[in-house]
Amino acid sequence: MVKVKICGFTNTEDLRVACTLGVDMVGTIVEIPKSPRRVTIEQAKQILAAASKGVDKVAVAMPKNLGEVERIARELKPDYLQFHFTFPADEILKLKKRLGIKLISVIAISQKVEGHQEIISRAIEAARIADFLMLDTKGPSGGGTGLAHDWSLSRRIRDAVGKPMFLAGGLNPSNVKEAIRLVQPYGVDVSTGVESSPGKKDARLMSEFIEAARGGIK
Repeated sequence: MVKVKICGFTNTEDLRVACTLGVDMVGTIVEIPKSPRRVTIEQAKQILAAASKGVDKVAVAMPKNLGEVERIARELKPDYLQFHFTFPADEILKLKKRLGIKLISVIAISQKVEGHQEIISRAIEAARIADFLMLDTKGPSGGGTGLAHDWSLSRRIRDAVGKPMFLAGGLNPSNVKEAIRLVQPYGVDVSTGVESSPGKKDARLMSEFIEAARGGIK
């Protein structure tokens, strides 16, 4: 069954509702100044602490250096830390082993992408270190654009890498089933597509998204 991750929570109430609806993973965005869903480390602690047992907690960041990665990991103690792997692979691997944390590598894909093989190669390299890959539409704050990218490229990456992959970018209750059919990812990730306003999740949309995603592969 396809896993469902909902990201960009800014309050405990919305996160608790998502947990009751059966979400698999929840995320908060820290250390990303341009994101309208950014929360402080202290706020993230409170929000993630509201997650139900069995729901994985994800801290999403755009750290300037590996020192920030370590600080966020130690302060929040998430199940997963999600960021763009822009640092030397061997240094990330050392940090991962030292902290004992699982990592999600974001692979940003532009809407008008060129050089498919370059992106595929980058994804294969990131998969050597990451526990999961996250394919998301490229934006000024990493993701959160609410825009889709070329799903055929996502499928090529999915076929090329040896690690579970999440699909993100422009997903919503109306298109997630078709996205899953075409890409066949391990999981799907949504933020904008289940909001009534930036950072405010809509219970009905979350419910519809989870239901559609769970019926996405027959």
